[in-house]
Amino acid sequence: KSTIYIHILMCLILKSGKRVAALECDDQHSVKDWLDERRSQGTVPDVDYYECYHDIPAIARKLDKKYDFVLLDAPGRRSPEFSKCLAVADLFISLLDPSSQIEINTLGLVVADVRQYQASVNKTLKAVLVMNRCDTHPAYEDASNFRRDIEADQENWLPVARQRLYQRKPYKRAYNEGLSVHEYNDRRGNLARGEIELLLRELKLLTA
Repeated sequence: KSTIYIHILMCLILKSGKRVAALECDDQHSVKDWLDERRSQGTVPDVDYYECYHDIPAIARKLDKKYDFVLLDAPGRRSPEFSKCLAVADLFISLLDPSSQIEINTLGLVVADVRQYQASVNKTLKAVLVMNRCDTHPAYEDASNFRRDIEADQENWLPVARQRLYQRKPYKRAYNEGLSVHEYNDRRGNLARGEIELLLRELKLLTA
């Protein structure tokens, strides 16, 4: 989750021309670990980074007055921090491996929480599922089957983005070096970079 988060974050910083901030709400500190590595290497641009684990809505609204985009890294589990992020977010992005039945089973609980907040606490909240770590081999149809099943039962799920994120080594290699896929030198052609950009355009977070 946090790996894709930093690639989205840096794509917006490098490509959108907008003011962007990172708000860490996950006490695993994966984003901070990445940023520490980035700063130790002297990589630019730097990231406007903040942490908050308690009064998340208040801090997010305060940052919203200063930045065009505030990206909240919520815990990947049901928790008070997760709920507080849902209470204030404009858009919730949930990543899911369509070949992992464990993730699909857990997703049902997340969807229930999101729908509850959309119905009461945060009625303007939008949400989308993004298929992540999809197999690149055309013979594997887990992603296509997952989309078909979700679309057949849309009332009980969330919309699924058309753009998929595939299992590609640059996602992790760039993260390990304190970089994003937009900065990582992938000699084989940076397909990961294109996937992130296409996803953000689909979500209307990045203009062409």
